[in-house]
Amino acid sequence: MKQYIIALLDKDSAKTIEALTRHLQRKIKPRKKTSFYGVVIGIVEDSNPKDLELVLKDILEKVRYFKLDVKGNIIYDKNLKTIGIDVNNFGYIRSLSRNINTILDLKGFNIKYEQVENPQLILYNGGNTKVLDTINNIFTDKDYNDIFRIDRLQVWKNFNFRKDSIVSNINLDNPNII
Repeated sequence: MKQYIIALLDKDSAKTIEALTRHLQRKIKPRKKTSFYGVVIGIVEDSNPKDLELVLKDILEKVRYFKLDVKGNIIYDKNLKTIGIDVNNFGYIRSLSRNINTILDLKGFNIKYEQVENPQLILYNGGNTKVLDTINNIFTDKDYNDIFRIDRLQVWKNFNFRKDSIVSNINLDNPNII
């Protein structure tokens, strides 16, 4: 059984994304709209969820909230079969993903290594991908780059965007609290 490690947006960022992408639902006609907006960090195969949660809490003990820089272009991921927004500057996400995957591999977890060429902020599960080329940048009004923040990581047992698929929730440190 695969388990997905996903970095999720905070509530304010999720509300902003939802307001900006509401008009896309008629064009794309997604199979399932997600109630969680996030980026896939890693995929773990055949592991004990409690052991995975303990190791992830140990790894992410000092990690704080971080910003997510997105372009606004809509892309399709063939591996996960999801539609999302293209992530522009993904250096921190890539280094965090590499760090998590390396430590999990050293601890004996079976990691599925995939080099993420175009990481995406996931919006929908499936849908009409033919119209994606006709959709322009969705951030036309103002620059939303500083609004999107990642505040927690979750481990999902399957990738169906249901609330009952969440195995564990790991909150990151808030830098504003001393």
